[in-house]
Amino acid sequence: MLIANRTPSNAESLAERVGGRSLPLEDLPGALRDVDLLLTSTGATSVIVDHASVADIIEARAGRPLLIVDIAMPRDVDPAVALLDGVTLLDMDDLSEFAASGRAERGLEVQRVNEIVDEEACRFADLRSAREMAPLIASLRGSIDVVRAAELERLLGSADLDASQRAAMEQFSKALVAKMLHHPTIALKDAAGSAKGDRLADSVRDLFDL
Repeated sequence: MLIANRTPSNAESLAERVGGRSLPLEDLPGALRDVDLLLTSTGATSVIVDHASVADIIEARAGRPLLIVDIAMPRDVDPAVALLDGVTLLDMDDLSEFAASGRAERGLEVQRVNEIVDEEACRFADLRSAREMAPLIASLRGSIDVVRAAELERLLGSADLDASQRAAMEQFSKALVAKMLHHPTIALKDAAGSAKGDRLADSVRDLFDL
């Protein structure tokens, strides 16, 4: 990395920090024979890299491309340099276009990110609502099962049934209760988190004294 500055001490200081070496500003044209990139950013009021000085070194580069990035205001590099074969010249206008393009691309990504956030927020709300309804559903099923078990025990206590018959009755009663509670359970889950869900939940609590 080569550092050129109108003030040699400034060039030496920067070169030391970045692990490069300094050179006099007047040696810049000769240095263009070897470098891959020239970055210019001076406070000069006129062009310091002209078409002729760059044209002189193009042949010596033997076809190797040269990228010049001029971020000075006003420009350090003659715009005509961009017409030379093998030379790419970028200035603040080009960088502004790149930045605008980058912002536009990021804007599209931001839109997609917002969509993902909205989707996940809705999914989280649905899960949270379902979890909030889960204790009520469990309480309802538990309350009904207590009644089922008590009534089954009362029935079987006076019936002359063997173990397999008792097990069949147990299974039948559980299946019957499960089927009867299936649609109310689905309705509570589907309406969770809505005004309708709140009304259904209140009704279940009142009807079954939960």
